[in-house]
Amino acid sequence: MTMEEPSNRNLAATVSFAATFFFLFAVTEALAQVSPAKSAAPAPRAQISAAELVRSAMNHDISNWEKEKNYTFVQRIEQRELDSDGTIKSTKSETEEIIFLYGQPYAHLMKRNDQPLSDSEARKVENKLNETMEKRAHESAAERQKRLADFDRRHHEEHSFLLEVPEAYDFRIIGEETLNGRSAYVLLGEPRQDFRPRLNAARVLPKLRPKLWIDKNSFQWLKLEADVIDTITWGGFLVRLHPGSHIGLEQTLVNDEVWLPLHVHISFDARVALIKAIRLDVDARFSDYKKFRADSKIISVEEAQH
Repeated sequence: MTMEEPSNRNLAATVSFAATFFFLFAVTEALAQVSPAKSAAPAPRAQISAAELVRSAMNHDISNWEKEKNYTFVQRIEQRELDSDGTIKSTKSETEEIIFLYGQPYAHLMKRNDQPLSDSEARKVENKLNETMEKRAHESAAERQKRLADFDRRHHEEHSFLLEVPEAYDFRIIGEETLNGRSAYVLLGEPRQDFRPRLNAARVLPKLRPKLWIDKNSFQWLKLEADVIDTITWGGFLVRLHPGSHIGLEQTLVNDEVWLPLHVHISFDARVALIKAIRLDVDARFSDYKKFRADSKIISVEEAQH
């Protein structure tokens, strides 16, 4: 889920990397299931290959965007900076409500370090929200169409490389597990030496080793983990992410219609500007999903207080 205006600039590099891979699946819809009659034995199911399982999950992700963008939610992101021995040096967090303003999501800061905002900061946050609403409310039809088209285009560009995932790895099913009450295949992907990415975003794939849990009935992925196995650079070598970094993501089914992020965890070692070494542990949790009504009236913060 790409936010237009993230409020935590210190997490920019983290979120950028997340968008590169663990949000590469974002959310996917569950397939309809038909239960057999009690008196009849279940029909045998043809064995599906690991590559077909992954390809199905990727295709669902691409087509699921229309449902994903109909939901508002609350996200809490905690960032812990670590010493070289793993000791926590500092911890900070932000809690934001992701709302829709004239067709596009907006991150509205609610708490910092699990505490209400100070009066001065709350006023700044409210002013920023009202300014954004005012700007979008007075767009011309052409301006709004362009803004939404640009937003959809960016999302498409960020997710199109998903279709290259089945080609980037040799996947194999290594077992089965029950995850949150659902039976799942467990798959491990090994980067293919002959993979040649077509899209720029896909260049990161050979530097990751993914592990997936895919629901046996819906072919929906439930959990994803990925280990960084080769140095990843971006920003003209401004940031280098080192091997040993780890990514984890879990999803949850909402309203029996769409799978949305539940928990994201990233631990990584990086070097910024080739000078400063940092170790970060980032934990993001998502909750309070609500379906957005297109006909809902949008009001300012001042109106809501009266």
